[in-house]
Amino acid sequence: MGTEVENRADVLIIGAGVIGASAAFALAKAGHDVLVVDRNRGVGDGSTGSSAGIIRVHASDAQSSALAADALAVWNNWRDFLGADSTEEVTRFVRCGSLILDAGNGFVDRAAAAMRAAEVSFEEWSLDEMSDHFPYFDFHRFGPPRPVDDDEFWSDPTELLPGALYTPQSGYVGDPTLAAVNLMHAAQREGARLRRSATVARIDLEGARAVGATLADGSRLRADAVLVAAGPHSDSLVSAIGGTSDFRVRTRRIREELLHVPAPAGLDLALQGVHLVDGDLNINFRPELGNAFLGGSNGDLVEEQTVVEDPDEFDPLTTADVWERTTLRLARRVPALGIPRARTGVVGLYDAAEDWLPIYDRTCFDGLFVAMATSGTQFKTAPIVGELLRHVVETALDGRDHTAEPFVAPTSGRSYSTAQFSRLRDPHKGQLRG
Repeated sequence: MGTEVENRADVLIIGAGVIGASAAFALAKAGHDVLVVDRNRGVGDGSTGSSAGIIRVHASDAQSSALAADALAVWNNWRDFLGADSTEEVTRFVRCGSLILDAGNGFVDRAAAAMRAAEVSFEEWSLDEMSDHFPYFDFHRFGPPRPVDDDEFWSDPTELLPGALYTPQSGYVGDPTLAAVNLMHAAQREGARLRRSATVARIDLEGARAVGATLADGSRLRADAVLVAAGPHSDSLVSAIGGTSDFRVRTRRIREELLHVPAPAGLDLALQGVHLVDGDLNINFRPELGNAFLGGSNGDLVEEQTVVEDPDEFDPLTTADVWERTTLRLARRVPALGIPRARTGVVGLYDAAEDWLPIYDRTCFDGLFVAMATSGTQFKTAPIVGELLRHVVETALDGRDHTAEPFVAPTSGRSYSTAQFSRLRDPHKGQLRG
């Protein structure tokens, strides 16, 4: 009888990353019996652990910008949101601002329009203003981004970038894994249960309804609802039972290298650092502890993406080609930067949609839900996304269409349409990761 109770839940969540943990917290807090399983030994050991932890408010569309701003208010009051006492170690939000360079590709115009529509504050800086604030950057136009073996890579630029957007409220979380751990601890305080080192072999169906999952050790878990938030393993789990057959937007598994590059002598990034969004060179960096830059690709160039078919088979080590390309591009923007010989960084596998928007939706099977394509863009919104997923699950289980009923963020009272995150959407044109 004890094992039967342990293997039964209202909601089974597959994946204990930052999104799965946030959903567990929101659902448990609402009174649901929640069981979370994860293939890894630790919470947040998957894609969350290889996140840059950037908390930004700019986006290509108004709803994403507003959702990020609502989440930012939570990150600024993280301990209170969690209900954690003073003895618990919690991750810390570091405000550094985001500088989004005008690369001439239209992204800055779309981001500005989105933030205006979302009533998110930002500043429009001229070349002189950004040069005064960050004199260590060379604001020449080096793009379009080229391979380092292209003769044009080293050509002397003649144009200067016209300006940038600046969002002073943005920043980063230095320990993304700890953020997921914090959320899971909060969920457990509300009664959620967690099983680590528990690999799901398959999602179980009875007719057209998901009824649970079977683990690799043969254990059968039963639930009224199954939420798949397994990062790069989500697609294979759901597609194995035909659950992605009606998806209109494709997801990919992209190998991502985050590089750690020491700052040049005399530059104190704790005081002078900024989150740099550089579409001109296709790089994206933020300050890191130890007076270093941490970052990598913007993810906008298809030819520079490494798509992986099998999420269990990818090179976990930084590569010479990506290191050289990324650090040399950063050195063009920061002329005083020295390139260290030792390659240091983190390699992860991102689960991303072709339009860089997540999928928060039910599937063609009753009781089966997904939080997919969240890597690389949704860490910042995770605290609010947990509540959004609660709305999706509860509404669908009640027999209603969640896309027809707005989600109201409990922290701000702002309304959102979940249709933007539907599996049935047409991919958004021109959407960049940002």
